Amino acid sequence: MVSILMPVDGSPEALEAVHLALRLRTHGLAFTAVLLNVQEPPHLYEVVLAPDAEVIEGASHDAGEHALQAAHALLDAAGVACTGLVVTGDLAQQVVEQAELQGCDLIVLALQDHAVAHAVERHSRVPVLRVPHQPPEVDAQDLAELGEPAEARTPAA
Repeated sequence: MVSILMPVDGSPEALEAVHLALRLRTHGLAFTAVLLNVQEPPHLYEVVLAPDAEVIEGASHDAGEHALQAAHALLDAAGVACTGLVVTGDLAQQVVEQAELQGCDLIVLALQDHAVAHAVERHSRVPVLRVPHQPPEVDAQDLAELGEPAEARTPAA
């Protein structure tokens, strides 16, 4: 069984990566998932204002756990075994490092930041599947609800 690392930040784009992995499953790919959320290290301002480091660390971990919830729910509903992991550090470096530490065979990465995706691809020892963002389709009814005139919706011949 394949183990897939999926970096998740709670965004719709990150969930597209989870949906893609689930589509691969319908085509016969059996996998387990490691959901990864990478939190930025605390800024100096946060360190100065916080009463102690545990408060900052706890808040960061809670934010990371929250970001993992939707992806975890999707995988659970599909019957895919998954674990969640929240770490602090540089995003690209942590994705590469955690893929290796967790013994993952593939990284499924939502394409949000091209520099991060490029760094992950360049340094990863496992294959990286980049998932481009697909803007939602808009139909005529959606446009009509926004009040756009019909002639603006009809392409010119």
